[in-house]
Amino acid sequence: MLETGFGDNTDGVGLVHDLSRNLNYKFSNVLLLGAGGAAQGVIGALLEAGAARVVIANRTVSKAQALAARFPGASACDYNGLEAQFDLVINATSAGLADEAPPLPAGVLRSGVLAYDMVYGRETPFLTAARRAGARTCDGLGMLVEQAAESFFLWRGVRPQTRPVLEKLRGA
Repeated sequence: MLETGFGDNTDGVGLVHDLSRNLNYKFSNVLLLGAGGAAQGVIGALLEAGAARVVIANRTVSKAQALAARFPGASACDYNGLEAQFDLVINATSAGLADEAPPLPAGVLRSGVLAYDMVYGRETPFLTAARRAGARTCDGLGMLVEQAAESFFLWRGVRPQTRPVLEKLRGA
C-alpha cells in the first residue's frame, strides 16, 4: 500500500551544500528573489544553515510577506525597497526562463556579492547583469547535483560523491 502524507524536498539542502561545499561560500545576509515554489523549497535550509538575515523580494509583496511569515528570521519587501547590503543574492524567480531578469535597483549586484541563479545550463540575464556589476556568479547546476545526491541518500542510505559529477557536467 502507498503511504501518503510524507514527502521530502531536497532543494534547500542541495543549495546549501553547493554554496558551502562546492563554492566554499559563507553567507550571512541573503536576498531571495521570488516567493514561489523554488523560494519556498530553500528558505528554511538557508535559515537553518546560519543565515543571519533572509529578505524575500517579490513583485507581489503580499506573497513575499506570506512566505516570510512562515519562517522566523525572514522578512519581505518589493524590489524597490531593496538596499545594497546582501552578500548573497539568489534568483528563485522564473524570469531567466523567459530570458528576463528581476528588476533590481542599482547597487544590489556589486563586487563582493555572490549572485546565484537557480536556472542552470545557460547564461541568464540575471547572471549577465551580476557579472557586469562585478559580482561573483553561479548557476544552479551544483544545486541540482547536490539535491540529487541528497535524494539518493534518503532512498538508498549512501551519499554519492558530487565533485566528479560536477566536474564532468561542467566540462572541467
